[in-house]
Amino acid sequence: MLRVALYSHDTYGLGHLRRCLKIAGALATHLDSVRGLILTGSPWAERFAPPRGFRYAKLSPVVKSGPEEYRPRDSSLSLDEVLRQRRRVLSTELSLFGPDLLIVDNVPCGLRGEILQILRSFKKARKTQLVLTLRDVIDEEGVVRRQWKKSGAYEALEDLYDEVWIFGPADAPIARSLPPMCVRKAVICGCLGTNGDSRQTAPPPGHEARSTEPRILVTGGGGADARALIATYVDALETIRPNAAHRLVLGPDYPDPGELGSRDLTGLGVQVVSFDSDLPAAMREADVVVSMAGYNTVCEALALGLRLVLVPRTWPRQEQLLRARALAVKGRAEVVVPEELTPARLWRAVESALSGPRPSPSMATGGRRAAERAAHLLDDKVMVG
Repeated sequence: MLRVALYSHDTYGLGHLRRCLKIAGALATHLDSVRGLILTGSPWAERFAPPRGFRYAKLSPVVKSGPEEYRPRDSSLSLDEVLRQRRRVLSTELSLFGPDLLIVDNVPCGLRGEILQILRSFKKARKTQLVLTLRDVIDEEGVVRRQWKKSGAYEALEDLYDEVWIFGPADAPIARSLPPMCVRKAVICGCLGTNGDSRQTAPPPGHEARSTEPRILVTGGGGADARALIATYVDALETIRPNAAHRLVLGPDYPDPGELGSRDLTGLGVQVVSFDSDLPAAMREADVVVSMAGYNTVCEALALGLRLVLVPRTWPRQEQLLRARALAVKGRAEVVVPEELTPARLWRAVESALSGPRPSPSMATGGRRAAERAAHLLDDKVMVG
């Protein structure tokens, strides 16, 4: 029985959790007899069923409140108290579980270094393979280098990790931030699509002919900072009243879902839901996806060959802006930066996306490649197909 643990600090939104679930799902699919543990600080984990053979261990949740600044979601606790609780859970759960493979998501040392002691212990014991996973872009290169230097990430990358899996294209910006000694550890896995594997479910035959009106999916990701996007989109509908069907998925952290109830959306073809645990299924019914530029939404839309309108977050990281601009250069997305966000500007971008040809689906190889690398690290004894 192969034991795999995934750790994610999870300070904002759904992105970290959903990436971990995709990786876990791919390992459960492609590796033989996997038993798994997902250590997550996401307060929304219970809304997603873990993959077969996996279970959750919950870490006390925190919220990113600024560049490298965090606060507890439970305001009755101090950050120091929360960090002590998290370290106890991490130590207890991982010691009892005894993973053959430990996968750390995105932050080499964990939240405020909380995973470092465990990494050192496992490295010394030589019984656990250690892998860091990174998304395509974290922030501007200089910012990443400064933060990694301050946190001790470079030492962890060089001394502790066996491999670094990059879930992005061959030109992923994060690869440039790796120190020279770690380049040999880096594996470009490709993007994680709708199911963490290259075999995507395309829209059904006759999809384009089923309805004469366009179908637009608007998603706020986790929703905490999606209010401007959602409100501006609704303003556009009330002003322009386009002939289209609209599905608005606010996200579980959306600040005030009730406010949309006061808007008169009668006759506008609008469906509003606060949460959808299977957003890729909703995407398969859409012609255009309007969203921020979070990793999962973008990769899933590209893997399904959907047209994109992106309104990227620009604070506290430049990650989404950098991703959106790169896609715009490649002709894969219409981009509206926050300072230009108006109902008219947003709807022009939607119309432009609707008028363009539907792009070819992008290959998503991240899940399959992760399973292959896991099998390689564990002596190729566990790959099943």
